[in-house]
Amino acid sequence: MKLKRITDIGGTGKLDFGQKEVLFCSWNNGANPDFYTFDKSKIVKKVDAEYFANAVVGENYKKIEQVLPSKVHNYCITKSKNGETYFCTEQEGIIYGFDVFGNSILQWNVEIGEGHSINYIEFQEPHFLWLAFPTGQTVTQVNLTNKQEAYKIGEYSWEDDHDLLSYPESIFIKNNILFIPNMGNKKLYTVDLQTKNIELISIFEEKIWQYAETEIGTFLITDTGIYEIENKE
Repeated sequence: MKLKRITDIGGTGKLDFGQKEVLFCSWNNGANPDFYTFDKSKIVKKVDAEYFANAVVGENYKKIEQVLPSKVHNYCITKSKNGETYFCTEQEGIIYGFDVFGNSILQWNVEIGEGHSINYIEFQEPHFLWLAFPTGQTVTQVNLTNKQEAYKIGEYSWEDDHDLLSYPESIFIKNNILFIPNMGNKKLYTVDLQTKNIELISIFEEKIWQYAETEIGTFLITDTGIYEIENKE
């Protein structure tokens, strides 16, 4: 894969997505994050917290923040096709859900994971969430209708020398394919969500924190920045 660096801001942050733009919340400066955005021009611009929240969550973000214990930028955020939005942080281990109007529909204290923290969530239609447990070397599918574990890859191990998943810091779903970037072993895997077949796509030179395919490109976060993948072969 050929990589082109968009910015050297990487590592302690995450990509979020608005309308034809990619947004990035960086915690490199400590407790107070910085917010950035770029569109198809790939020119990175600094924005404020309000711009970030409105672009990622929508105009109901203030209503949602009245329910959440903290600001929306402190959460991993994922959306369904009908506009439901889900939030989670590893500090709380609680998944919050809201409908398209910003009304609370879920507040679930997740007890799955055998003590490991959830670092990332990703919605799968019609009513599933995938959860990433980096320290457990595991990603898990849960059913939101009954709040039960439906499938998992890994065994919630406290060891860090696994050949398959090794600190899967995030997950991403597109076209019924689950992408799992692993920080520990620098490997990017895909999982066919129908067959559950797992395939190794690439091994990178740096630790990989996040992978995402968008309308404006395919992007990867490493320790040294955000990169666009120009050639996925």
